[in-house]
Amino acid sequence: MHRVPRALAALVVIPIVAAVGCDTPTVPEPASTTSARLSTTDNNGIVLTSSGGGHYLLQNTFDVQFAYTAKQHADGTVQGEFHESFLADGETIAFRGDVICMALDPVNHRAWIGAVITENTSTHPDFQQWYHQPGEDVWFRVVDYGEGSETPPDRKTFMGFENTPGIPTSEIYCQLQIWPAGDARTWPVTEGNIQVRPEE
Repeated sequence: MHRVPRALAALVVIPIVAAVGCDTPTVPEPASTTSARLSTTDNNGIVLTSSGGGHYLLQNTFDVQFAYTAKQHADGTVQGEFHESFLADGETIAFRGDVICMALDPVNHRAWIGAVITENTSTHPDFQQWYHQPGEDVWFRVVDYGEGSETPPDRKTFMGFENTPGIPTSEIYCQLQIWPAGDARTWPVTEGNIQVRPEE
């Protein structure tokens, strides 16, 4: 598939997504993490898993419905899927995709999920660019703060796309394992939860 050069790609400019899903690759914090790429092989046990579903409050304003699963097998293969959707300016923003890579920090209960878009049913005009189309990469990261009334809410970022400077693919996103201080650009899960586990 021919891709428009990133230098020519228009940046999303609507206020709701400015600096939300765009993690810059200037502050990677490698930890005890693992990442892997999708393969058609699926013949062994699961060693890493992250999943979640419910709602998160984007920019503490927009109610986003989401769900995802990501599983890594002992041979390094990865599989899973995701979807998320919400309304902004009276228009729908909605994506589905297949997970192709993941990285996991079992100490801090963080996960980075990379995927390929399989469906874009958005009606919002700012989500109709080439990098929003099926076949292009998309990614997000999550943190699991556990369960119980005394724990802070789990958190999730908005989706990042291929127009993000310095992150041209999901694979690179999984390798960089960016996590800015203070959980920057993540948003609280208001209903449901996120789980990050080194094994199932």
